[in-house]
Amino acid sequence: MRDALRSVTLVGAALAVVVVVAACTSAEDVARGDDSTAEDPTESASLPAPTLHHLHINAIDPARSLEWWQTVWPAGEVTEVAGFPAFAADGVYHLYTQVETPAPGAFDPALTRAEPQSAFWTTGPSTDGLAFYERLTALDPTAERFAFLPVYTGPDDDEGVPHSGLAPFGDRLLTVAELEALEGTPPERGPDSQDFGYLVDPDGVLLEFNGNAETADLFYGHLHFWHEAPWCAVNWYIEHLGAEGMLRDPCEVEIGPVSYPTFVPAGQLRQPIGVVRLANAGLAWYTRQCRDGRCGPDGDQPLVPSRGQVMDHVGFTYPDLDLVIAHLEAAGVPILDGPYPFGAGRAVLIEDLDGLALELIEVG
Repeated sequence: MRDALRSVTLVGAALAVVVVVAACTSAEDVARGDDSTAEDPTESASLPAPTLHHLHINAIDPARSLEWWQTVWPAGEVTEVAGFPAFAADGVYHLYTQVETPAPGAFDPALTRAEPQSAFWTTGPSTDGLAFYERLTALDPTAERFAFLPVYTGPDDDEGVPHSGLAPFGDRLLTVAELEALEGTPPERGPDSQDFGYLVDPDGVLLEFNGNAETADLFYGHLHFWHEAPWCAVNWYIEHLGAEGMLRDPCEVEIGPVSYPTFVPAGQLRQPIGVVRLANAGLAWYTRQCRDGRCGPDGDQPLVPSRGQVMDHVGFTYPDLDLVIAHLEAAGVPILDGPYPFGAGRAVLIEDLDGLALELIEVG
């Protein structure tokens, strides 16, 4: 069953979007055309699809962070990669650099966003969401280590629930108008509904768990990002990195209404969504939430570069770095550093449209 679920996550076109980004889109969203890959042929650049390799984190106490993730993800292991302390789970790594003072960009539960906000939003596994919640709650009844963020079920909900499965309509992501139309009807959860929720790790990395898998195992699901125009981010990753997805022209489109459930009390802007597939994971982009005064009078700030933040950069691997370098140079994408040694191989560093640093690594 686990292998079947993984194949749905990674290669199923329409289902992949529902499974990989279940906490941010839904079958209703896909039907409205908010999915950038559903039932459409995919396109990619001349490069092979990259493999997600690692998230590189700046941490005060890497040992504490490693122990936290080991508890959250028992099947993972503490190891070392290219000289960095690391946590390995399902073929994806967290690499750590120890810093003396807390890095900026940690997720702030009081603000319900990172401060300052880079393009990085959240990472996380897919699993049985309810079982995941119950296991960690049993380990930490006082929520000192595993404090689940409130998930708000509608505009009048000021308390939230610890995971979306406790919302009246489960994972059905509904606009305010759709919620009003359902008022007075009995709560309902479909057989394929997803359960999602959020934790913040010791460094301020936001973890999103999601799934309705018939297994208690965790397997790597997705990374989520913010962008001014999500479809433009998709185009860039397809054209310059070889990710698989649907090119859009124009890529700047109108932003849709807010929907619930969400960890954002004012509702989450989920349309449009941009999705690409890598060899082993999915990436999804949503519009920057702090706009039109939603984050206060001084909150409408552009995204900041990721270098030096808690989530410093993301690493992808390719079999041939020379091919990647030639492709980037032909496209006019600056190489900020490298090639430089990375373990037994080598790597280069670039930035995407939003200043998210990307380490591109050659592996045999």
